[in-house]
Amino acid sequence: MKIVQFMNTDLTRVRPDTDFATLLATHASTETRHTYVVDEAGHLKGVVTNLDMLKRMVPSYLTSTLASSISDGAELIRKRFEECKHLTAADVMQRDFLLLNTEDTLIEADVHLHEGRYNALPVVDSAGILVGDIDRRVILKHIAVDICGLPAKA
Repeated sequence: MKIVQFMNTDLTRVRPDTDFATLLATHASTETRHTYVVDEAGHLKGVVTNLDMLKRMVPSYLTSTLASSISDGAELIRKRFEECKHLTAADVMQRDFLLLNTEDTLIEADVHLHEGRYNALPVVDSAGILVGDIDRRVILKHIAVDICGLPAKA
């Protein structure tokens, strides 16, 4: 089965020049783990994950012991946000990522997800346009429908 039949197509997309505040608001308002950075034609340029955003907002030097000693974590986060306001999606996005294409199968997608320890992977068409993404939940849902006879729309 080709992933094009099962992939998620309701994706969050932003342009590379999207400012950090808009990126944060956009990313936080979606149920997905990824925001995709695309050019005007829809070509995938980068991926922003929850971790990418949190790494900008929470200092990397914090340990659990140090974090518990901070009396006002909200103030620290606000300060970090102020330091990040000049950034764009292009500054935050991951540029090195694995792409799947619409002709790949569910089994290929699952192997790539497992090998790379990814949560989801973007899917592009033959022209390199972002058309969807695939995650383990979608693959498991298909297995449940196909193998166990569960209803497709539950």
